[in-house]
Amino acid sequence: MTIESPTFPPRREAIETFEPYATPDAFCDSLVRIERLGPCRRLVFAVTQHGHRDDGAIRAVVVKLVIPADLMAELAQAIVADDRSEFGGPVIRLSEHAVAH
Repeated sequence: MTIESPTFPPRREAIETFEPYATPDAFCDSLVRIERLGPCRRLVFAVTQHGHRDDGAIRAVVVKLVIPADLMAELAQAIVADDRSEFGGPVIRLSEHAVAH
């Protein structure tokens, strides 16, 4: 499988942002894996559903977000800097096996 490298516009400080159509929100309660896609990473988020199986809950994937890998550090810093977490602890916790190779 060949994955072409996406091209991204150069970063500028004052780029206008708009929402051309209503983008739906998706509730997620877990980040289940991070996949490497060349210069990008795919973050796969899920929501836990209870009562679908006799042996407990299952996770349903609801969002796959692909972003440039070099944006990951900036994203992590923004999440950590957000002081509005009601629990006061780390926002994201991944197991050491969560990153797909």
